[in-house]
Amino acid sequence: MLSKPLTIYNMLYLKYVLVVVLSSSLLWACSRSRAGEPMNLVRQPYLQLAFADSTTILWRTSSGASAQVRYRAAGDKKWQTARGTTKATNTSVKENEVILTGLRPAMAYQYRIATDGREWRSKQYQFRSPVAATDTTFQFFAVGDIGEPVELEGTPQQLNDALLRGPQDFDLGLLLGDIVYPEGRSEQYDDRLFRHFTTYFPTTPVYPVLGNHDWHDPENNYFKEWKVPGDRHFYSFHYANAHFIALDSGPKGEIYDYDRQLAWLEAQLKNKRASDDWTIVYLHHNGKSCTYKEDYAGVMSLYPLFDRYDVDLVLNGHAHTYERLNPLNGQADVLPNYLKQKDRYLHPEGFISITIGSGGKLRGKIGDPTPFTPDPEQCRHPDLVARAVHDWIYLGVAISGKKLTATAYTTSDNAVVDRFVVEK
Repeated sequence: MLSKPLTIYNMLYLKYVLVVVLSSSLLWACSRSRAGEPMNLVRQPYLQLAFADSTTILWRTSSGASAQVRYRAAGDKKWQTARGTTKATNTSVKENEVILTGLRPAMAYQYRIATDGREWRSKQYQFRSPVAATDTTFQFFAVGDIGEPVELEGTPQQLNDALLRGPQDFDLGLLLGDIVYPEGRSEQYDDRLFRHFTTYFPTTPVYPVLGNHDWHDPENNYFKEWKVPGDRHFYSFHYANAHFIALDSGPKGEIYDYDRQLAWLEAQLKNKRASDDWTIVYLHHNGKSCTYKEDYAGVMSLYPLFDRYDVDLVLNGHAHTYERLNPLNGQADVLPNYLKQKDRYLHPEGFISITIGSGGKLRGKIGDPTPFTPDPEQCRHPDLVARAVHDWIYLGVAISGKKLTATAYTTSDNAVVDRFVVEK
C-alpha cells in the first residue's frame, strides 16, 4: 500500500528537481550571456566642473562596474591613475565619472579613459587644467541653440569643427540653452549632440543653462546629462577674475521660480569678490531685442539689478541669429555716451546684451523656415542695435586684466563678423 504513494511522490520530486535544474541552467545561461556581451563606448568623454585644481571627466558605456583615468601633464613620462564610479542612467547605459585632483594650473594634460580596466582609445585625449585663481587672463566661448537635427539643416558638427580649428584657444564654454531639439530628451542627446562633438567636448569644459526646448521634464532628462555647481536650475562660479552667473529663464521667458531666483541673483551680485573684475550673466531668453522674438518682460525685470551691480555682459540664445546691443541701463534705455563707440567702450556704464542663438540653428532654414525679418515693432529705438549679423555664429571672449575683447565668428569658416573691446 505504501509503494504507490511513494512512486507518485518520487515522480513529483523528480519533476520538481528537473524544473529547478532547468530554471537554474536557464538563469546561468542568461547571466553568462549578459556577462559575455561586448562592452561598448556609447559616449566619448566630456569635461565638467573644471575649477581650482580639479576637473571631472564623464563618459558612457554599455556596461561596466568601475571607471579609471590615466593622465599626465605634458612633458611628464609617468602616468597617474584616478579611479571613479559607474552608475546606471535613464537610457540603460552606464555613466562613468572620474574626478582628477591636484592638477597644476593652466597645464596641458593628456589622458586615457578605461572601464573595468579596458582602455577605450589607443590615442590619448588632451585638455588644459583651469588657470590659477590669481590669474587674470583667459578665454571662453558662448553659443546657443546648437542641437538642431542634421536632417533639419542643423549644424552641430560645423560648430564642433569651428571651435576645434578656431583662432582662440578657449578655457571653457557657455551653452546658452536649447541644447537638444525638439524636446531635450536624454535618448536624443547622443545622436543630436554628443556624437557631433567627439573631438571638442573631450578638450574643453562646458556649462549649460536650460532653454525652452530643454524644458521637457528637465529633472529626468537635462539634469541627467550635465553636472553643474550648486542649484541645478541656476548657479554661479568664479574663474580667474570673472564671476559667471547662470540663470534659468523658464520655458516661456518668465524666469523660473521667480522670487527665489531673484533673491539669489541679488545676493550673488551684491556679494561678489573684490578680485572679480568682470561679471557675466548668461541665460536662454532675450530681454530687449530687435530680432523676431518678443521683448521678454521677465528678463527685462532683471535689468535694474544688472545696472545697479555693474554687470558687464548679458548673453542669451533663443533667437536664431546674432545681435549685439549698445550698453543699456536699468530702464532698458540705451546710454547715449556710447553711441559713437560701437566697437570700443572705455569705462562704460550699463551692460552689453548679446544674442548668440545660431550656433546650430538658423532662422530661415528647414527647422525654422520663416524668413528672417527683424520685427520693426521691436526696433522703435533707433540706437538699440550696435551690430546684427544673420549667420551661423559663436562668440569668443578674451579677458586680460581689465580689458575684454569679444569676437563673433561664423561657424562655417571662422570669419570675423563682429568685434568690440571693453576697458575699465
